[in-house]
This record gives sequence, C-alpha cells and structure tokens, in this order.
Amino acid sequence: MAETDLPGLRDADVRAYLDDVITPVETGWSPHRNLFRVYRLPSDCTADEVDSALTSVPALWGIPELREHIQAVDRLRRGHPVAVRVLSDPGERSVHRAAVAAERTALAKVVDQFLRSAPGMPAAAVAALVRQSAGRWSRPDVVAALEQHRAVVREPASLGMTPDTPRSRRITTALADLGVPSLWEYLSRKLSSGGLDVHADVLRDRRAHLRTRRGAGVEAELTVLKIVEQALDEPDGLSSLLRHEFLTELSVAVLLGYQEVSFLAAADPQRCVASGLPRDPETLSYALWCRRVHRSDWESDYRQAVADGRLHAALVVLSSRRLTGDWERVRNALAATVDRVAADLAAARELEDTAPEDAAARYLAADRELTDPAIKSGLRRCPAMAPAEVSARAHHDAIVITWKESTSTAGLLTYRVSRGGTVIADDTDALALSDVPPSGVPTSYAVQTLRNGVPGGMAHSEEVVLAPEVLDLAVESTMLSVHGRWRLPPEAVGASVTRIAPSGEIAEVATPDGAGFDDTAVVPGVQYRYLVRARYPGQAGKPEDSAGLVVCGECPGNPRQVDDLRAELSGDTVELTWSRQSGTPLVIRVPHDGVAPAPQVLRAADAAAAGRVVAVSDTGRASVPLADLAGQRVLVPVAVSGPLAAIGPATRVTPPLEPVIGLHARRFGPQVVLSWQWPMWATDVRVVWRVDGPPTGPLDPQATVVEISRSAYAGRGARITATLPGEHWFGVSVVDSGRFGPMVTVCSTRLREVRYSVRRAAWWRRGELLVAVHGPEPAPDITVVAKSGSRPLTPEDGVEILRLPALGPPEPVRLRVPRQLRRPVFLRAFSLDETVVLAHPAPHLLVVP
Repeated sequence: MAETDLPGLRDADVRAYLDDVITPVETGWSPHRNLFRVYRLPSDCTADEVDSALTSVPALWGIPELREHIQAVDRLRRGHPVAVRVLSDPGERSVHRAAVAAERTALAKVVDQFLRSAPGMPAAAVAALVRQSAGRWSRPDVVAALEQHRAVVREPASLGMTPDTPRSRRITTALADLGVPSLWEYLSRKLSSGGLDVHADVLRDRRAHLRTRRGAGVEAELTVLKIVEQALDEPDGLSSLLRHEFLTELSVAVLLGYQEVSFLAAADPQRCVASGLPRDPETLSYALWCRRVHRSDWESDYRQAVADGRLHAALVVLSSRRLTGDWERVRNALAATVDRVAADLAAARELEDTAPEDAAARYLAADRELTDPAIKSGLRRCPAMAPAEVSARAHHDAIVITWKESTSTAGLLTYRVSRGGTVIADDTDALALSDVPPSGVPTSYAVQTLRNGVPGGMAHSEEVVLAPEVLDLAVESTMLSVHGRWRLPPEAVGASVTRIAPSGEIAEVATPDGAGFDDTAVVPGVQYRYLVRARYPGQAGKPEDSAGLVVCGECPGNPRQVDDLRAELSGDTVELTWSRQSGTPLVIRVPHDGVAPAPQVLRAADAAAAGRVVAVSDTGRASVPLADLAGQRVLVPVAVSGPLAAIGPATRVTPPLEPVIGLHARRFGPQVVLSWQWPMWATDVRVVWRVDGPPTGPLDPQATVVEISRSAYAGRGARITATLPGEHWFGVSVVDSGRFGPMVTVCSTRLREVRYSVRRAAWWRRGELLVAVHGPEPAPDITVVAKSGSRPLTPEDGVEILRLPALGPPEPVRLRVPRQLRRPVFLRAFSLDETVVLAHPAPHLLVVP
C-alpha cells in the first residue's frame, strides 16, 4: 500500500492538516498548545480514539505532501513522546482539555473586542492578530473563535474613498454657518422635494429668492449654491461631495460601534445611491468598519513585504495604486529587481546538472532578496556534499563523533547528526560532539550536510560500542585479604577482575555476584593492582567488556613508626616533612590538651586518643594552616596500616614570639587594670612596672615583675596595685620557655585625692549648709555647683553657688541654695586643678529637698 493510501485519508484531509497544523507550526505555533487538533481528536475523545490517533497521525507525517515541510514535521516528531504521555493518561488529558478550553475562552474575548458586533474580520486582520499573539494562537484558532461569534473571515468591498479637498472643507464650513447638518439634508429640504433632481433653474430661483434678504446665513447659503453649481458642471456631479460627506459621517459612527454604523448606513438608501456607494447597507457598513478598524497602510504593507522577501507582493502593492514620482521610481527599480532575480533563478535551473555548486550559489544569492518556494526546491536538487569521513569512538561514558567538513563551498554549511531515527544535533556548525547511546549495543552514526538548512549528502560511521565502567569502585584491605566492591551500570550483566602483582604475574579473580570480589591469595605488605571491567551482552552471544578501571590493594603488615617528623613555619603555614613509607599513609594529629601520648602500636580505632586530625598524606610532605592548629604546638605522627596504627614521637612547633596588641591601662583608684590581645601562640606573658620611668625590658632589675598565664587572664584579668602618686609605667612581653618577645609599654598616672563634706547647719540657721575640705595635703580651687532635678556632671552643668580658693579658710564655709532653683536640688563639688580629684560624700548628703 502506498504512503498516500492510508485508511480514511483524502486530499481534502491533507490540505486541511496543512492549513490547521503544518502551516501554524511553521509560523511559530507550538503543537503542545492543542494536541487534540494535532492528532485530529475531539476534545471528549475516548481511550480507543487516542490510541488510534497516536498510531495513524504520525504515519501521516511521512507522506510526500507533508515530508517537504521538514521543520514542522521534525518539531511534531520531537514532541510526539510528550503527546503520547499527555493524551494516554486520563488525568493529564483532562488537564490539557481544560487548558485548551481556557485558551479558546481567552481568544474568544480578544476576537469579541476586535469584532464589536461586526460580521467578520479581513484576512489581513486575522494574520495581524496571529502575529501579535507571538505563537499563542494560530489562524485556525482565530477562525474557530470567529465562528463562535457567528462571524467569518471576510474581505470588505472597495469604496473608492474621496479625499478631503478645499471645496469639501468650504462647503462644510458654509453649512455649519447655515445651521444645516449636511449637504444631503440641504438638497432634500431646500432644493428638491426628496432627491437629487437639482437643475440650473432651481438654483437660479433660489439665488433670486436670497437677493431680497440680508445676513450671515444668506452669504453662507450663497456659497453653498455656488459650490453646488460648480459640481453640477463636472462629470461626477454632486456624487463626490455627497460620498465624502456620507463616508465622513459613517467614519465617526465607527467610534460608537458596528451597530451604529449599520443603522446609519441603512437609514436612507437613496443617499447611498446618490453617493455612489453600495446599495446594501451591510456591505457598506462592513467595508467602512474594516477601513477604520482594520486600516490598511499600503506603505506598511509594501515595507513588510520587502522585509519578508515577498518582492512580487510588494510589486503588486505598488502597481495597484497611483503613485508619485518618487514612488514610481521605487516601483520601477523593484520591477527590475524582480526580473533580474527571475533570470537568475532560470540560469540556476540550467546549471543544476552540470555545476550544482554554482547553481546553489545562484539560488542562495536569490534567496537573500526573494522568498520563493522555487528556491528551496532548487537547493534540494543541488544537495551539499557529504562529510568526507565520520568516526565514532568511546570516551569515558560517552561516544565522541567527529567528521571532516564537507567539500561544498556555496552557502552556510551545517550538519545534522543522527543515531538511527534519533536526531542528536540539528543544524550544528561543530565538527565533533558526544552522545550517550544504549550501553553494550553496536551503534552507528550518520552525519548529513545541510546547506542553509536544506538537507544534502550523508555519511556513516563504523559501529561502535559504549561500555561504561563500573560505578563507585572501592577497595578495602584486612590482615588476610583484599575486598573490592562496585555498582554495575544499568545495562551491564557482570564484571571481570584481573590481579596484577608487582612482578608482573597476572591472575583472574572470581566475582561470584558480579558486584565485588574477595581475594585471599595475597601476601601481606605487597601492593597489587586490580583491573575491573564491566561486561555487556553485546550481539550474537559475544560479550563486550569495558576498558577497565585500575585500583590498588594491599594487605597491611605491622605499621612502622615515623620518628623524624619535622615542622617549620612558612608564613601562615606549618610545613611538615618526614621519611615516606611506601603504601602507608601518615595521619598528623594535634592532642586536645597539648600532651602527646607515648610512642606505641595500637588499634587504628584507638588512635583518636592522640588528638584531632589536621593532615593526612602518603607523600612525605604536608602543609597545615596555622588556623587549623588553633594555638596548639604539639604534632603527633600516626602511621596507619589496616587495622593498626603506630604513634611516633611528637614534634613541637616553635612559633615566633610576637608582641601583644592593643595594650591599654585603666585606673580604678589604687588599682590599674591592664588589657591586651594575645598573639595566636602565646600562653604566658611577663608584666613589669616601675614609677620613675619606662622599664628597660622584661629583665629590668629596677622593675616589679609578675607573670600571668592566658587562662588566668581569661578568668581574672590583669590587675596591678599601684598606690604611689605619679606616673606608673607598665611593660608586657610574651614569654615562652625562657624566651621573651618584644615588650609593649603603657603609662598610667595616679592623681592626688582630696575629700570634702556637705552638712546642714544648726537648726536655728535653717536653710544653711556647711562645706568643709579635709586632708593633710593642700586643697585645690574648688567650685560647688547646684542643679535642679539631676546631678551635675561638669562644672558648667548647673549654677555655681560657691567657690573656695586653694588657700581658703580651714573651717567650714556656710552657703545657701538660691530659692529660685526648683527642688530637689543636687549639689556637687569640682576640682579646678587637673592633678587633683575630689572624693565625694554619699549621694544622699548632696541632695537638698
């Protein structure tokens, strides 16, 4: 049975499928928006109808009438698996049905806005709506929405619009001055009894009647009569004036909706006849509605046609109307271009058999100027040369396909790569790509040359088999055996293992379950290599093996201690070196409390007693950032061999002695509190101080010395008792095993202190206070400040009520608080000498209620 003899398939079905599916897909419509239309199914289809359509419709894509539409058919084929899933599942089919219904509802609303009760839309308006939807709706969608509103795709009649002229503008102004809405009404009321039977005698009688009258209205009517008389002498008579006037009124009615236009067009049939317009009001109203709502701009049509390469359509646009001189030259140049391109196509057709590359070059040159199906057909008759060579090889878990570029020279050459009926890459300009085919199955690849998207020659590769390696391969060792484990790839049926000894001896190792092996025929302390291959069924009973992965395994002996671990500081890193032991990794640990365990051999699980791990290496070298040591200095080497571990002698990092940072002294009476930031490695500091000047160093014999540990500083801080007045100099330096770091100094001065008291006078001296200064040392100048509501903080924060000079009377001084100060009043004395501080009495004694 031929391809076109499919059951139930007629020429009308093919044309309908082209219009409903293929053409919309080619213009950007996604077939997944309406799978019922793509597979010719009703929205309430049954499971049997779906199964039948999913089988019969893909066969329709291969008939000759549709096969030429390569892009659309390829898009339908790529989306077929998704369509099968959606249409076969009742739940997903119901969701898709609801989505299609929602799209139809939305489009119906859009079309209703365009129609506004009109009986149809022009084809150009339908195409414009499809373009504006950007692939959401297609032309069949819009046609169906029009049918839902009882409308159709309908072209309007040609009206022969009369342009606006100075004469029409003059008569409109004169009629407005006259108070008459239109020329038609003026002619019907004043110059005839109901029609256009206007003669020269009627005009003469009306003019004679107006000569006996005066006013602006008379002048306006005389102007109208003069214009009417002039129009009657022309071939068209009054038809042009009446047509322009009536079409203008109808155009204004368009703003009110189609029903208003239709009502106005049907109101007076005689006016339509007199204006030279169609007698049928529906034809007239629809033509005017389309002209105003779906306005056609011929210049835009021309430019769009040129932009699309439709030169013949652009020439038709220019040839169908009267043009100015500039546009006539454009039309003539376009006609010459169309003739030249047609001649080039004819020449290319003659070169197809003798010089296909030259013919293709001519077709492509014409394609840059013109959009014509004959160009695509000609290019298909001049196919590009196939790649000279295609090779495919397995690389890791994929197949790498490479090919040599085609020898063709005309056009943009790209390539389509396929595996069987599956397209792997379409329209690529690369010369290599990778693919993951089914594992263990011989596969061949085809590379086809495309010239500007048109398929050409094809070349094939030899068969190649993808055999991925086993997954998650890992080897573990015990004292008596080596164990290997892995996961098989999905298509693998087993695995093979080959053991290779250091001497070169090769032996096969059994894999009972295909997912691992247990090798007991090994010698402790000897490292073996194991080659593990995944096995696939292949074809004709001949298995295929992968290239294989190599891992090493060794049954451990007793580990040897590392006794030469060396540590050197290099910037912010500790560089470690030791004598490497073959096959035995070394673990560097840091004891939690800084105390290293004694060298010994113990179980590997018990090696955690040596501290936390900071490095693991089997190369004899390792680097540890200082930040990972967190201030610890002791490093313990632990050699691990199977279930045992050997702890070696610890080494100690000798860090540089850095100065403390941010040394600061704060005085609290006789005590000075020192604070600083500790360097990373510092654990102890020495604090020295003296009164007569800065200490000369940590060993200054004239200074007082105290040592403070980091833990003591964290708990109690650093407090120094310095009772003597004057400057006290403090120095702090890091100390480590008898070594001292750079010393940082700070000075703290103890000021002289004087006490004062405030008390109430005898009861008969009500309101008086007694202020007295106490102490063996001379008192400074003192001011007493009062403030309402809160305690004064500075001498300026209040009202000065008393000032005592330095050599004032030794007995108490009497004072009164001013009455204008609001109670309670807070008192406070301030020293005017910066070297002396005042010791204040209890706060309640300084409040005057």
